[in-house]
Amino acid sequence: MARKKKKKEQDLPSTFNLGGANQLSNSGSAIFSSTSTESEKSKKRLGKRSNHDHQPKDVFSTGSGSQIVNLGNRTWAEILADVEHWTPLPFSHGMEMELIICDNAGNYIEGDEMVYRMGEITNDAHKIMNELINYEYEDPNGRFTPMPEYIRSKLGKMAYMGTDIEKGKVMKINYMLYDGKYLDIDSFGRDGNVTAITYILELVTPPCFYAEELAYWASTLFNLAKETLPRDLNIVASAFNPASKEYQRGLSQGDHHHIGTFSSDLERAQCYDMIRNFLPHLIALSVNSPIINNAPTDVVKVKDGRYTCPNCIRSLRLLNNTTMLSSNEANKYIPYLATGSEEDKTYLLQVLQKASMEDARFQDVFPFTDWNTIEVRVMDAQLSICRRIGLGLLIQALCYKARKLLEKRRWVPDVGSDTLTFNRKNAISRGLIGLFKAVNITHEELNKFDPDFADYYFGSKDRPHRFLFQSVQGMFKYLKGELKELGFLHSPFLKPVLQSVFGEITYAKPPLTEAEYQISLYDFKQKEGQVPNILRDLIYFTLEYSKDPLNQPLTGNLTLPDDMR
Repeated sequence: MARKKKKKEQDLPSTFNLGGANQLSNSGSAIFSSTSTESEKSKKRLGKRSNHDHQPKDVFSTGSGSQIVNLGNRTWAEILADVEHWTPLPFSHGMEMELIICDNAGNYIEGDEMVYRMGEITNDAHKIMNELINYEYEDPNGRFTPMPEYIRSKLGKMAYMGTDIEKGKVMKINYMLYDGKYLDIDSFGRDGNVTAITYILELVTPPCFYAEELAYWASTLFNLAKETLPRDLNIVASAFNPASKEYQRGLSQGDHHHIGTFSSDLERAQCYDMIRNFLPHLIALSVNSPIINNAPTDVVKVKDGRYTCPNCIRSLRLLNNTTMLSSNEANKYIPYLATGSEEDKTYLLQVLQKASMEDARFQDVFPFTDWNTIEVRVMDAQLSICRRIGLGLLIQALCYKARKLLEKRRWVPDVGSDTLTFNRKNAISRGLIGLFKAVNITHEELNKFDPDFADYYFGSKDRPHRFLFQSVQGMFKYLKGELKELGFLHSPFLKPVLQSVFGEITYAKPPLTEAEYQISLYDFKQKEGQVPNILRDLIYFTLEYSKDPLNQPLTGNLTLPDDMR
């Protein structure tokens, strides 16, 4: 009973600050708390921000004083060759990317035929990978950028074939970790979590420490898939097959991010808590499954250049695939964890009503993987490599923010499961234009604990955020210092994610994600009198946006307001 009482108290950040501090104090660690001096400084900083006081009435305002940001014009080949100026990541980062394999009409190959063909595809991928490592591949289609020597030097041996009881044949990569040890990764093969006889191709990068390194592996694995597929099959980078007439259990595609190399269990738990706070924001930015049976779920509506489409579901994957992610019931939602202790692990299982960590691992975000990583599973499969890496940089920045708070002896706030599940549901349905609000927690309560966080997350007391779009902008402003310090703010990979809420897009106004991009393709074809089937477009753009990791569908300039530069 005592455990439950403590966790009930932890629902409110102001009281958790006492409970969490006492917990650490009892174990001999120092108390973490915000001093009155820090609080006064925060209030002064808030007083200097004029956006809330002078913001235009348009709720979709991107901010005052917006200016175009010059990101340079270097090519991907030039960036990749300039290893000395790569962008380091504060934590290790690996990605699992799930892809549709289908024929030209969107049909899946099933049963024994697919088992055989997947084996042949994987064998071919293994052969080409080793030719790429040895700089022997002739590359008839010009898909591959030469492997940088830095990446080659981290390979413990040549790529090799293995067999997994669930996946069947897999291509394995042996890759160096930060401590000089090597890890074997199932980089290319069938997704082992799919129980249906229809298969998903899973591509897994090694754990990387540079943004460019991660982009190289993601692009190379995508291009391996295309290079090895028979001509009658295609890869499609969408979270849902637009040609499918209905949802089939397990048949949806996501991007899973693994973050590692934490300094302690405490840091890992607090990084998990920071990601957890912003899960609705990550969902809203990454929705990419709005089409089923070759049409969106409602009439497409464009208002003032924006794809509002209020009843068009943005993530059919998250709406339907409830067995592989967290429950949207607040009392069963992944809870705030204090230190990552054994007590925290027991509490997590109690809340989730699971018998073991193996049973509990399919969550929106899970901090207790076998590799001591945090796994983030909420994001739909993205159409472009560029946006995939940008979302990864955002997760890195959230974790880095948590690390910096700990260095200042401060806790990551807790917005509560009621707020998270309410906004999670709206993010799934409407993406960035979903309604946003605090549930069972007030601005005043959070403000006592962390005024900066409260203002950015919920908006100011007199001008609360009404839409997820606005809270996502607030998130970026909350992370601005970290984004600048890490060199992410002007990264070409973060450009499409920032464009979604700040930038200029040539064919629409923000807010806009790759879900709205799919809807815009459908809308264009319908207005032109064409058959509004976008499958062939997605097949084409999957290749275009993987061959060049800087290429992505949100064409136009990145503009940032005064308080983001």
